[in-house]
Amino acid sequence: MAHHHHHPHAEVSEKTLGQQNKEHFDKVGADVFAIPWVVEMSNHIAAELHQNAEWLGFRRSILDESSRSTRMLDYACGNGLASRALAPFVDVIRGMDISSGMAEAYNKKAQEEGYSPEQRRAITGDLLRPDATPSPELNTPEFSGFDVIAMCMALHHVEDHTVMIQKLSERLCEGGVLIIVDWVTPAESGCPLADKAQEMSNHTITRLGFTEKDVKKDYDKAGLESWGWKWTLSRCKMPEEIGGEQQLFIARGQKPSAV
Repeated sequence: MAHHHHHPHAEVSEKTLGQQNKEHFDKVGADVFAIPWVVEMSNHIAAELHQNAEWLGFRRSILDESSRSTRMLDYACGNGLASRALAPFVDVIRGMDISSGMAEAYNKKAQEEGYSPEQRRAITGDLLRPDATPSPELNTPEFSGFDVIAMCMALHHVEDHTVMIQKLSERLCEGGVLIIVDWVTPAESGCPLADKAQEMSNHTITRLGFTEKDVKKDYDKAGLESWGWKWTLSRCKMPEEIGGEQQLFIARGQKPSAV
């Protein structure tokens, strides 16, 4: 609701959603990943990605004679949920997050798990507003031409999901796959929506979920093919005040080869 009277929070609206997210996640930092329901949700998503590896387009076998290493971008990486889930299928992973606190948490965890920075590291960066979060590495070859790009649980934080998917697609190599995991809109999933979810979002969420049509339209517009969409096998249990049980989706699409 737009309020037309002046109130002390007026300056909040002056900030872009990206800036608000950045501040919010810089503040909560790695602590958010210790919250029990977040841990549970992360494990849930990791398991689903793992189980769907072949459907997502991972066809790695020992017979794969290509010596070229497989590279993945974990966008809005947080502390590296998608990276950990898909690690068995890729060789090199780069993370990117609008929040420096998150990129640091990612790097710390990668180090703890014994990965070298060459194998796995994250930078602070924003593909939607590169000027707002200047990153000298953003336009280096190291951060483009990916075989896989995954964005988990972050599309609902983004100001313009259509442009976001376009920007991610530009970073794929030919034949590369874009994977998105996020909420299915309550209207489509039939999950009841808690009244408080709206207040809880703290001005950092643009929507409470997506329909298949929404996301497919974005993928089509970005020129991606081989569309795939599925719901996760079970719903995600969140605290009642945040929304209770909600349904997640996994979407995939592939950048065509210019033959």
